[in-house]
Amino acid sequence: MSFFLQLHRFHKRYTANLTTLLAPYQLSMSNWSLLHYAATHERVTTTQMAKYWDVEKPTVSANVKALVQLELLTAEPGEDKREKYLQLTKKGEQLHAEVAPQIEQFKAQLLIVLPSEQQQLFKQTLSEMESLLRGDE
Repeated sequence: MSFFLQLHRFHKRYTANLTTLLAPYQLSMSNWSLLHYAATHERVTTTQMAKYWDVEKPTVSANVKALVQLELLTAEPGEDKREKYLQLTKKGEQLHAEVAPQIEQFKAQLLIVLPSEQQQLFKQTLSEMESLLRGDE
């Protein structure tokens, strides 16, 4: 099996497992990613999230809308009305506190097969490959 096929299959199974873990909370992986980012950063903007996750701003806006409807995030307009400042609500903080340990445990179970030196090397290699895909020099 080729490296990229294995990577694809791993990602597919990883995503399926996370989707199952998040389903009882009515969250998608994208919702969780944004919620987690907001939980680990003070007041953030939609632009910051889009840049961090390397997605278009409308994608972030759609997920933010869903999280606001679930009362997990607040979105306050900034000086530029197109920009929104995001912050977790109390409900969002509680949900994050409940779900984050489950996800960390899941990831730890996967990483147990790699010693920390190999994890660092793998992370560095993936970063370099991503850089090639972006066209960085």
